[in-house]
Amino acid sequence: MKITQINIKDYNQFKNLMLDLTYPKGHQKEGQALEKICFIGQSGTGKTSLLNICKLVLGATFKPNHDDSLQATLKSVDQKQLLKNIQITCYFKDIKTLIEVFEKGNIVWKWYLNLPQAENIVPLDFIQDFYVDKNKLISFPAEIVDHVNRILQDQNQLTHPFDYLKAEIEIKEDQKKWKVFDFETESFLEIWTDILRNINDYKVEELKYSQQMANAFTDSMEKGESVLSEFKRWKQENPNPIENLAQKLNPILNQFHLNLKTTFDFQSIEDLKFIKIQSLSGTEIPYQGWSTGTKQFILTLTPLFQLKTEDTIILVDEPERSLYPDIQTEIIDYYTQLAPQAQFFFATHSPLIASCFEPWEIVELKFNEQGTVYQEQYYEGERHVDNYFLDPRYLRWDSILMRIFDLEREGSETRSQALEEACLLKAKLKKYKNENRLESEEGQKMLERFEKLGKKLAWRLYEKN
Repeated sequence: MKITQINIKDYNQFKNLMLDLTYPKGHQKEGQALEKICFIGQSGTGKTSLLNICKLVLGATFKPNHDDSLQATLKSVDQKQLLKNIQITCYFKDIKTLIEVFEKGNIVWKWYLNLPQAENIVPLDFIQDFYVDKNKLISFPAEIVDHVNRILQDQNQLTHPFDYLKAEIEIKEDQKKWKVFDFETESFLEIWTDILRNINDYKVEELKYSQQMANAFTDSMEKGESVLSEFKRWKQENPNPIENLAQKLNPILNQFHLNLKTTFDFQSIEDLKFIKIQSLSGTEIPYQGWSTGTKQFILTLTPLFQLKTEDTIILVDEPERSLYPDIQTEIIDYYTQLAPQAQFFFATHSPLIASCFEPWEIVELKFNEQGTVYQEQYYEGERHVDNYFLDPRYLRWDSILMRIFDLEREGSETRSQALEEACLLKAKLKKYKNENRLESEEGQKMLERFEKLGKKLAWRLYEKN
């Protein structure tokens, strides 16, 4: 499932806001659902609210549209109130098959929003059954690391939050139908147990072989060699899943001067906990020694590698949290590469994050004079790729801040004063050059001051002649 349109008539600060989340005309994917969307805007414009609206689609009732999409009727979080003023249009890759199965099943006609006429409704349970093997949503809150820290406090100050992980978890029946991984809920650690199940299962099996070999070699060399041979054959047939995870995570972890530890050095089932991090020299780093950026990175990227994400909606609030600028410029690519068939929704305040998106993928939210929110358009005329006049991928960081994030001036007051002084010096130096006085003592002092200002202002060229 992917969202192609959000139409909000009247909800909180939104009035008559219609977001077209498809590729524009002239694009090779024209009309298809965008694969990634970036919400930007001032604090209070509703970026996180839009992410939460996307969550509500999973509790919706769907009505078929004429264009093979489904229109969702949303309900509030507690499922008690219909949100009649919000309409979301969704695309299902195999919608035609779904409708055919639905119609053949003689599903009872239902009343839609108490209208006088009966309409054909595709109930949520039916879609859940149809997509029984799909993970429908993964949601990462901005405060994911803080949420883990709260769990630490609730679990009697454990040294590692994942010491709480259970060896097994009973998956609820509704989760089997419609799997949602919301890392803001209290079931956070149980979610991780499910995500890391294949890694822990591998560890358990390897531990069994280790114990069998120890016992076998105690009995005889022949028995030990037999179990060792069987173990080698098992290893060849069953690749270590954590090594695959390391191939994906280490390129960024290396920038923190860290590695994912791929070897298991445990003695009992009690040691089968979360993944381990080590320095490039091989020293294991305990969880409390991880930087906030490392925690943020591990907690958001690992699930995307471990979970099936085909047709999954993935919500990421403030992906830039605690990440250095160089990593911010790469992190969006890492997300999308780990889940290439998913639809991503990001909310950010970072110009570096915004620079990773095509202009039609950015939804910039602004307040109008009435205090309601509208979308700033980056194109003129029809919504066509050739009509976009702003594209953050081509702008310098300072230009993104001024043209996309609407900063009114370039830099601080100190920079403004330095620029003013530099402009005056430049005019005087030009006059001195024309009067052949540039080599004078006064001219050289002005030139020296101009060059010092240029270096502080990060100018690349300074003219002496």
